[in-house]
Amino acid sequence: MFDFLNVVYLASILISSITMYPVGETAVPVSLDGAVEVRFVREWWRDDGDGKCFYTGMVVPFERTWPEEIERGGEKVVLPPEPGKIAGYVALINRKECKGLETEAILRAGLVRSRTLLFGSRGPQVDKHTFFPAGDMLETPAEKVQPWFPQVVERMERLSVQDKVAKAFLAASASELVTVLPGRNGKPQAAAFVPEGPIPDVSGDQREN
Repeated sequence: MFDFLNVVYLASILISSITMYPVGETAVPVSLDGAVEVRFVREWWRDDGDGKCFYTGMVVPFERTWPEEIERGGEKVVLPPEPGKIAGYVALINRKECKGLETEAILRAGLVRSRTLLFGSRGPQVDKHTFFPAGDMLETPAEKVQPWFPQVVERMERLSVQDKVAKAFLAASASELVTVLPGRNGKPQAAAFVPEGPIPDVSGDQREN
């Protein structure tokens, strides 16, 4: 599924990206018309790592409506568009919460690989094993913004009519989204994005290198 994670994208996010680990096990949508709230952390040993800071956002499926050139077996292959089929999942992260500090508005995004447990019955999910690079969208040049980004934002806008979490996410990130997508037609809503539950008091080494 992730053959299309090409060198151009990796190069564009290399400098601004940080590695994000989903917290817990969260089932992801199995249809395109869905999104789910997820919390993320960085490695425990970082100043803003697990136990000190949490990052909050959404995981949204996307469809590949554009051709994609990949290298397979030493040859370049052009994959045709596959509209209507989930090509992968995008993590949109818009809040950084650290103990003793005010919540920070951010806008990071990256492709997160889902996985299905061998004996699981929940279907695809994201968890600590599906860590991924999340690039800073506010630092990404306009020509490097991948086509899946505006697509999932538009999907969130459609979902926000009935999905309160999607609606609140868009409202909280209205100014950041306009910065990245100047021509965006979405209308910010009045709700505030407030993640559920307190930040756990976790200390010590929680993750292996």
